[in-house]
Amino acid sequence: MNAKRFLSLILAVLMTLSVAACGPGAPADTGSGTGTDAGSVTDAAGTDAPDTAGPAQTPEDLDVDFTVTVSPLNQQTNNDGIFQGWGTSLCWWANRIGYSDTLAQKAADAFYGDDGLRMNIMRYNIGGGDDPTHTHITRTDSAVPGWLYPDGNGGYVYDYDADHNQLNVMKRCVDAAGENALVEVFSNSPPYFMTVSGCSSGGNPADVNNLRDDAYADFADYLAHVADYIQNTMGIKIDSIAPMNEPNTNYWGAYSQKQEGCHFDAGKSHSLIITELSKAMKNYDLDNVIISAFDETNTNTMLVDYYSLPTPTKSLVGRFNTHTYGTGSIAELGQLARDEDFVLWMSEVDGDGVAGENAREMGSAIWFGEKIISDINALMPCGWVMWQAIDNHISKDGYNGRTDSGMVNVNGGFWGLAVANHDTEEIILTQKYYGMGQFTRYIRPGSTLISCGGDSLAAYDKNAKTLTIVAINPTASEQTVFFDLSQFDSIGGKVSVIRTSGSSAKGEQWAELDDIGAYENGFAAELIGNSITTFVMENVEMGSFTLDEIDMSGASVTGSAPWNNGKVDVPANVVDGSTSTFFDGVENGWLEIDLGESVAFDVIGYAPRASYESRMVSGTFYGSDDGENWTEIFTVTSTPAAGINYAFAEGCSYRYIRYDVPTGTGALCNIAEIKLYKRT
Repeated sequence: MNAKRFLSLILAVLMTLSVAACGPGAPADTGSGTGTDAGSVTDAAGTDAPDTAGPAQTPEDLDVDFTVTVSPLNQQTNNDGIFQGWGTSLCWWANRIGYSDTLAQKAADAFYGDDGLRMNIMRYNIGGGDDPTHTHITRTDSAVPGWLYPDGNGGYVYDYDADHNQLNVMKRCVDAAGENALVEVFSNSPPYFMTVSGCSSGGNPADVNNLRDDAYADFADYLAHVADYIQNTMGIKIDSIAPMNEPNTNYWGAYSQKQEGCHFDAGKSHSLIITELSKAMKNYDLDNVIISAFDETNTNTMLVDYYSLPTPTKSLVGRFNTHTYGTGSIAELGQLARDEDFVLWMSEVDGDGVAGENAREMGSAIWFGEKIISDINALMPCGWVMWQAIDNHISKDGYNGRTDSGMVNVNGGFWGLAVANHDTEEIILTQKYYGMGQFTRYIRPGSTLISCGGDSLAAYDKNAKTLTIVAINPTASEQTVFFDLSQFDSIGGKVSVIRTSGSSAKGEQWAELDDIGAYENGFAAELIGNSITTFVMENVEMGSFTLDEIDMSGASVTGSAPWNNGKVDVPANVVDGSTSTFFDGVENGWLEIDLGESVAFDVIGYAPRASYESRMVSGTFYGSDDGENWTEIFTVTSTPAAGINYAFAEGCSYRYIRYDVPTGTGALCNIAEIKLYKRT
């Protein structure tokens, strides 16, 4: 071995050790950490990189801006670690475009086809159908037909062609998605004649139950009947039925101009419709179909609904769905799913936000990409489903006497990914569409998600032995990032790179760039300003292990003064077992945990204060046997995810654990939880 190669190997080992360096006698270095050590690492090779990782090289003329640690410790655990996929509801865009076979097929190809987004989940809306004398809905797409209509003799009869448009689109989307297709049917409201108000847009007032007390069984039979027809007559396999949508809210008032909706009180009312639906499904050939709930509007209300549901009824629910229009309790919900091991989907969200710096057309894409990352890093859901892929329509004639919304401002924020032009029968794709494709095309069903924190998300495919990382640069400046993969058993030697940036006219859409080389412990890459980049590495072995949590119930905690000398957000909160409580320390804050005796551990778990995750960047953990001489264990180098994050701390054994933030930076010592584990 020549001297240059020997030196490179030594540098690689030192970099790996810097992730979590334990050993007696080393002085604390509050000004360094993994970010400093990794700062001299950069791209190793080009397209001719070998298939196995080579020695690390550290060119002196290039600095790394930050390090992202991709750790198998942060992998998805529920649903046996299997991600089920990506999707969109078909409500309401499929109702609007399904009259046209051309538009229906182009949309199916764009969103579910192999040359498009490669989504696989579709949520079909079983319309309630409103009183035919009502004309209050003004959108062209949201008056979704019901399946039951008056028979002229005081009863009702099924019309299986009433919802032709949405069914036409769904069939094509199922075909485009292929074997990975997953269909959920969901309801916004019961049929109008089952409601208290006589209107499928909601109650009067909007915060009272709008399903009549004597109609629960009838509504449940309606949902089961439609699902049975779709599955056993049309031949489209149904995965789940969701009987409620954002039920515990005051959103759904009678005569709304927007859409159908129905309030259900948490607890008894939720339990009753779930129980009746379970009974009704037994009367049809739906043995393979599960019930999902509650599709609540935000994570706070989702937790209220969950805790209000009786335990016997919980056993009837095969999956819990949440929306993330509000994320105040997102870490708690994600942790609850892991602790109680239930399948969780993020089943609806979108918005008109923008992000980036002077990003123009990429602004909506970066905002949406960051939403995907923050949702998944915190929740680790088994499925991520957006609201509707098409929210705007162009048509000179409008639809059913109503006027369409027209083209979106692509340089601003807008709902949806694409616009349907009915005059030319074209689907207009935006950079937001291509931004989502940076995730959906490469993180595939069957993969295991890995939380990275910051503006990154990873997934591992154990069958293909591939690791996929999606990273966003929301700044206008180029950034160089080092992806630390030192905790994997082995990694490949080259990385494929795909990028979306710029404008639809002059930018990149899923541009395949030159491969880059990897080191023995990761790879470095340049992220251009206002971009979303996907990295795919083959020949990766993640390894397997379990974590045994160390009991810290007897530990004592001291620290600097809480914010404003408060008595609530105190240091002791970091060992109370809850991520909803936290230590709110001031600038130059710190805390110390006395375990009472020296304890051996391999992993540190840490949770940031919810909604203030970035305050942990550059925070450092130390260990000590005497409380005076400290050894640096781990430095947080990028914004962690909400909830518990994990870091290797191989071979550590200490009585005292200290956490503090760098002096002179203005950083605040905010942290919610600290845990220690032995790895087996």
